[in-house]
Amino acid sequence: MRLLDTTTFELRNGDQHAFRQEGYAILSHRWIGLEITFDDLSNYQAEFLTGRRPLRSPQADKILGACSTARNQGIRWIWIDTCCINKRSATEEAESINSMFKWYREAKLCITYLADVKRDPGLPVADPRIFKRTHDDRPSEWFFRGWTLQEILAPHDMQFYDMDWNYIGTKKAAANPLAYITGIDARYLTGAEHFREACIAAKMSWMAQRTTTREEDMAYSMVGIFGITMTPQYGEGRGAFMRLQEQLLTTHVFDESLFAWAMPHPSAGAEYGLQRSGWGPGEWGLLAASASWFLGSGDITIPASAPAARSFVMTPKGIRAPILTDFSAGGDVRLIKNVSAVLWLSIIGAPIACIGFQYLKRLARERSLEDYGFRLNCRGPDGSGRLANVVIYLRPKTAEKVVGNTATYVEATRIRCSELGASPKPITNLGEGIVFQPRPGFTD
Repeated sequence: MRLLDTTTFELRNGDQHAFRQEGYAILSHRWIGLEITFDDLSNYQAEFLTGRRPLRSPQADKILGACSTARNQGIRWIWIDTCCINKRSATEEAESINSMFKWYREAKLCITYLADVKRDPGLPVADPRIFKRTHDDRPSEWFFRGWTLQEILAPHDMQFYDMDWNYIGTKKAAANPLAYITGIDARYLTGAEHFREACIAAKMSWMAQRTTTREEDMAYSMVGIFGITMTPQYGEGRGAFMRLQEQLLTTHVFDESLFAWAMPHPSAGAEYGLQRSGWGPGEWGLLAASASWFLGSGDITIPASAPAARSFVMTPKGIRAPILTDFSAGGDVRLIKNVSAVLWLSIIGAPIACIGFQYLKRLARERSLEDYGFRLNCRGPDGSGRLANVVIYLRPKTAEKVVGNTATYVEATRIRCSELGASPKPITNLGEGIVFQPRPGFTD
């Protein structure tokens, strides 16, 4: 870990545990223009030492303000992402991405600088307007950047400052307006409950309206939130978000809220390269193409006494999942599947029985290809506001070896992806099939 001395403005490499013992500050901010990098920092040291502000650039002034704020609270060291990472080293950059959440979590103080906010002394800290931009009534741009999500969740002690380094308040004191702006429940911001108790869908909903400069960072900025690691592969584009979800398949096996998302509109798949691949409106797989598809999933939860984990495994064809269903349940057709039925057919004659069985077999296959709802082991409000299992919708493409009321193998596509259903019925685990999974591609 490399930190900046808040008095001498020199960088120091050291063990993160040792820095933690001494106590270090960390800066959360939004990048603006050409920031001062690791290679540039030494060119500004003499200017920093004068202590006079404003400096020649707002980027330099920001570093000096952060150092002064930390030093005034007795903190010698500070970590600033712009100048404490040597991004010419791919190894160091990857380590920083995977360690960043921990660094924010273990900092003695997180200093949050809002460059587009001017503190109104007449407003209490509990008023969301204290975070509004100077040029309009929207909250600071800081709230809509991808990397700042982990930066608001991780720190224990967080202080907000406006564009002139006027103190605004702490994360705990401003928990309610912060919850209103971000959609993150206040109990996770105050520390009354650990945010990791929230399910995947809820965490994704917190990211849904955020953006990053580099597309891949929408995934990389969430690895610490989910407690996983990823090797950055800049250039993979939308594939990074798919890789993130595939990893969650294997690490969060009890949390099926990963599939509890809804497209913003039925044609949303075309925005991710499906216009020429034969998929219809409202069709996709189990994994979302974008965090934005979780926008309406903030109220999804996992039952405290969740049933045993069901298996969801990525394959070259799609996700192998426990999607088999008793497709005749609730319908008018009742298949003959017991001994008494066989005896009755033997009475009326073998030829007629053979014809009857063929008819029932065809009827069973037709029923096996009907659309149906698949219940997830996560809960959301139904039409009356009661909690019920979330339902997604599947359309079988093939159904093989139909026996009784159940096909032993089904391949299906997720349909009606712009909606989520709800059902009070329990989840089932009758057997596995494949749900086809498209890969987001490039659009013209």
